[in-house]
Amino acid sequence: MVTVDLFRLARNDHVLGHVRILREHNRSFHAVVSYRDAEERPDTQSYRLIADTRNHAIMSVLNWANSEFGGHCSLLPLKSAPRSLAFA
Repeated sequence: MVTVDLFRLARNDHVLGHVRILREHNRSFHAVVSYRDAEERPDTQSYRLIADTRNHAIMSVLNWANSEFGGHCSLLPLKSAPRSLAFA
């Protein structure tokens, strides 16, 4: 697998975790979300989503995060992506 993008997962300027978008050799994309929910568990949790494209992986993470954390989540780039992104 190859790391395509790194993001900070945030909600209302509060960092919830980090997201790595990975590409497999068969062209599928994996989004790995690492987050900490201190109210329920103090240890780091992870969640993996699989998609056909990079953009679908990003949108899947946002949909999952909005349902998991109550909406208004965003992904903030940690590493420059080859293409510009504007997701909110």
